[in-house]
Amino acid sequence: MSQAEVASAVGVDVPGAGLVPLDDILLTEELWRRPRRPPDFAAECRALGKLADALARSPRTILQTLADTLLDVFMADSAGMSLLTANGKNFHWAAIAGAWSPHLGGGTPRDFGPCGDVLDRDQPLLFKHWERRYPYLAEATPLAEEGLLVPFYVGGKAVGTIWTIAHTRRRKFDAEDLRQLESMARFAAAAYQTVQLLDANEASRAALESREAAMQSKQLLEGIIETTPECIKIVAPDGTLLQMNAAGRQMIEAKEGDQVEGANVIDLIAPEFRDTWKQNHRRVCAGEKLSWEFDIVGLDGTRRQMETQASPIRLPDGMVAQLAITRDVTQRKQDDLKIRESEHRFRQLLQALPAAIYTTDPEGRITFYNEAAVEFAGRRPQLGELWCVTWRLYNPDGSRLPHDECPMAIALKENLPVRGAEAIAERPDGTRRWFAPYPTPLRDSEGRLTGAINMLVDITEQKEAERQRKLLIDELNHRVKNTLATVQSLVAQTARSTVDAREFHKAFEGRLLALSHAHNQLSQRRWSDAELQQLLRAGLEPYLIKGNVTLAGDPVKVPPQAALIISMAVHELATNAAKYGALSSPDGRVHLAWTTHANGAGAELCLSWREQNGPPVQKPSHQGFGTRLLERGVELELGGKTLVEFAPGGLRCEIRIPLTHEHA
Repeated sequence: MSQAEVASAVGVDVPGAGLVPLDDILLTEELWRRPRRPPDFAAECRALGKLADALARSPRTILQTLADTLLDVFMADSAGMSLLTANGKNFHWAAIAGAWSPHLGGGTPRDFGPCGDVLDRDQPLLFKHWERRYPYLAEATPLAEEGLLVPFYVGGKAVGTIWTIAHTRRRKFDAEDLRQLESMARFAAAAYQTVQLLDANEASRAALESREAAMQSKQLLEGIIETTPECIKIVAPDGTLLQMNAAGRQMIEAKEGDQVEGANVIDLIAPEFRDTWKQNHRRVCAGEKLSWEFDIVGLDGTRRQMETQASPIRLPDGMVAQLAITRDVTQRKQDDLKIRESEHRFRQLLQALPAAIYTTDPEGRITFYNEAAVEFAGRRPQLGELWCVTWRLYNPDGSRLPHDECPMAIALKENLPVRGAEAIAERPDGTRRWFAPYPTPLRDSEGRLTGAINMLVDITEQKEAERQRKLLIDELNHRVKNTLATVQSLVAQTARSTVDAREFHKAFEGRLLALSHAHNQLSQRRWSDAELQQLLRAGLEPYLIKGNVTLAGDPVKVPPQAALIISMAVHELATNAAKYGALSSPDGRVHLAWTTHANGAGAELCLSWREQNGPPVQKPSHQGFGTRLLERGVELELGGKTLVEFAPGGLRCEIRIPLTHEHA
């Protein structure tokens, strides 16, 4: 048919310049690209129940009831049914609901319109702005943003379409809409046959009044019910099963209707659900529409979980019974249980991990956290808080880090994982913890962002170890410098007080060993302090073995610098005694004692060196290394005092050192 012929047929102008190819206005493939929704079987069952009830009550208005139901179920702006006219040249809008209601009775050409395209391609089609191809539809206002059309058949022949329309972009049809609309199309076919049958019966009043016509209508209705894949049943007020279709009989494991029809339905209900079922049944028979779940036990003992939508229905004798459409949801329940168990295992796994872990939705609202996160943050966050479980955040340099700039926020905003970051979390009690975050976006099977998961690894001990390591290295550098300076001084002082290389070697070796003894003691105690008696025994070991020297005093710990000076001073005293004093004679003795006491400014250590039975003592004519060490080391470096007495009976030396004095 030419454009001019089409224009003449519908009585409107069809400017050829406005036509576009059919594929330019089709969106059918978009149905499967749009976000998928789970099947809404409950809404579908309610709608089919309503239509079945309407078909039984008022078959003459069933087409308009179908249009109203389509509008409600699909939340469309307009919905309706197009029927092919007897001559097959046009489609007639037999029922319309919604914004297009004023166009009831209109139609479109068979060979130049959306309905014709659906029949030509023999498949459902989704259109957008069809007035671009069919300009006469520009007068059907409001204009259609989208239109979803599904064909329906009678006796294998397409006789019309049912359709839903969105006039704005707020509503976009998807695959679930197509599934439900195809389901409604099967009912539309039955409804169309019913209307055709009524039309035929009205053409012959005698035929309408005949029992044969009534039986045809009854058989048609029974056929619809019998072929429906869901359980459809009618239950009398006393619980007697009046009628059940094949799908229902299969669910309860009955091969024939005689096995259950006439019996009490309550016998099929699992015992723990019977009281609830009875209460709901009474409410339905009193006029309510209800939906609930219960378990049944089939004739062979198989237990199934059921979901039912029930409405009251008035029977020919005036009795109000329950008309129910019931679905077997056992598999769905089992799937839901598996999902819940999987989620439970996942949460148990996260709870068992020692690291702080939490998840958020795509907007950054917290949806889960484990107990390790509570312990790490020092607080229990509220679900729905944004970005992080911590109280306050700081950058490694100590500056404040806003939560909306934290690594988790960055990962969500950029839809990328964040690695290599470090931050500081402050708890409500003021304590701080270093941590390394590992925020990772979560996506669904189609790659869409669904949220994120973050693990906060506590690296406080690592940071403290790094700090301690730096302090130790700095301390080591300081000690090495001091030791080298001490050795340098020993070399210089020994060189001044010796006359030849052999004497220098012996004196220097002894002083270096004394310094080494002190270093050994301090190294064993990590340079925190030295135990005085162990320090003295290490330096005087040769004389202690011979029994020439005795030690007496309580356990005392001395700081590192004091340990070095004391070790050197005792070495010089012992060396001097071995050369000129008590230790140069077999009968000579040295008694070294120490005490501690408070002097008002803190604890003070007092060492007393006493020589006996040695050669007569004479005061030296010049000051040696040992005397200089006592004066400079004890007095200048330690802030102590020394008293040397050259008594005739033996040398006496008293050293007083404040233990509270800092000797870095």
